[in-house]
Amino acid sequence: MKKSLDQTVESCVNLVGVNVNTASKHLLTYISGLGPTLAQNIVNYRAEHGPFTSRKELMKVPRMGEKAFEQSAGFLRIPDGKNPLDNSAVHPESYPIVERMAKDLKCSVADLIADKELKKKLKLTDYLADKVGMPTLLDIMEELDKPGRDPRQTIQVFAFDPTVKTIADLKEGQVLPGIVNNITNFGCFVDVGIKENGLVHISELADRFISDPTQVVSIHQHVKVKVLSVDRARKRIQLSMKGI
Repeated sequence: MKKSLDQTVESCVNLVGVNVNTASKHLLTYISGLGPTLAQNIVNYRAEHGPFTSRKELMKVPRMGEKAFEQSAGFLRIPDGKNPLDNSAVHPESYPIVERMAKDLKCSVADLIADKELKKKLKLTDYLADKVGMPTLLDIMEELDKPGRDPRQTIQVFAFDPTVKTIADLKEGQVLPGIVNNITNFGCFVDVGIKENGLVHISELADRFISDPTQVVSIHQHVKVKVLSVDRARKRIQLSMKGI
């Protein structure tokens, strides 16, 4: 179990990378090319000389040879370094390619990273070389689109309407955010942030004919719904997703 866990942690660390200026010795040992000794030497160097300002500075760490640097550099991030590429998965050996791209576009590397429209202007075939194939160039472009250590996509923040706290606050015609929490043959039920769930009948799911609600909605999906009617006595809420 420990071996399996270590392999999983190593895989995650090498996918995400670590901040070389804050990572512990234990965390650094999971980086490809680094062992316990080199990890401790990095921590010692950092304590004596202060935070690393560039990946090149790692070569000053005792016992950091070219092979170890080549294997580990792409996974060691420096968020506030002199070179913005030091906070990306772009390997130092590929820096000249990115710098040439920026030069061709008459912008800085930082501008190239920040502006997606600039990157769209690049013709990748111009940068092919004997040791640089299209897969490498595509990897570089993908990383420039999401520099940093977090590979996850930005999540959508969800919030219920703060003005709706009970069924008494609902009014016909209101458009509210909701979450699908149940699907039946005749429609779906949506949580709009109160005790009672509202029903979106299958005929109100879309502006076209729907034979199966799952063609339009799924469990836990975030949706916008319009209040059609409210029966406060029977605590029933009719909703619609048409035209929203």
